[in-house]
Amino acid sequence: MRFHLKSRISCAGIAAVTLCAVASHASAETDWSGFYGGLALGGAYSAAKPDTDVLYTGYFTDNGTASDRSQLTPILNETIEGFDVTGSALFGYDHQDRNMIYGVEGDLTFMPFSESESHGRTAYDTSPANTFTSQTTVESDFTFSIRPKIGYATGGWQIYLAAGPSISRFKTTHKFTDTFGTGTNNTFTDTQTAFGVSGSIGAGYLIGNGWSLRGDYVMTYFPSIVNGDEDIGQGGAGADFSYDGDFQSHNVRFALIKRF
Repeated sequence: MRFHLKSRISCAGIAAVTLCAVASHASAETDWSGFYGGLALGGAYSAAKPDTDVLYTGYFTDNGTASDRSQLTPILNETIEGFDVTGSALFGYDHQDRNMIYGVEGDLTFMPFSESESHGRTAYDTSPANTFTSQTTVESDFTFSIRPKIGYATGGWQIYLAAGPSISRFKTTHKFTDTFGTGTNNTFTDTQTAFGVSGSIGAGYLIGNGWSLRGDYVMTYFPSIVNGDEDIGQGGAGADFSYDGDFQSHNVRFALIKRF
């Protein structure tokens, strides 16, 4: 599943323009300018979407009445999803011009994502006397993002939108076995640094002495978290699987922020 980033970016842009349009010329009652740092705790729904292809290079087959590719593709490409507790370290700088706030924020989020999709022994449609198993696991521990932001201050409140680049590390493991011929027991592993984008919307309330409470929603998307081919060691020297996939995360957090 690929995500409609253009629509999301357009919506964020419209919201930002609207935010600017309603900004008054009166001075805000509070000053959000300066450096800040904080800690956040949240919960995230995350999903990896494999895009694995079965290659016909000598092992897998299409016999006219049944196809290994047609049978295996839905199994190999099932969404791998889960819910995790997240912890974030936040640091940034805001500049306030009357009610408008312009800034940039760094966000290091720890999220122990480690999820699998498994299928037990299943008979081949092309060879019902033989069976296969498949298990795909995706793991990631952190995401680092830098997001320029625009906000609006009123009373003791600040609301804002932010978007920018993100980086993370992903490990993908695919274990495949079958009983065809002499049998196959193969493991593919790929560890990759992935680049993506993230966007957030949030609101903060100044509680005094430079301290503020904040809540936000962060969406992060990585278009490519795995890239590789694998020869399972049977039926010739060509690759039998080709791997690709993307990843998204939706994180809702609450933070305690200190301004310096």
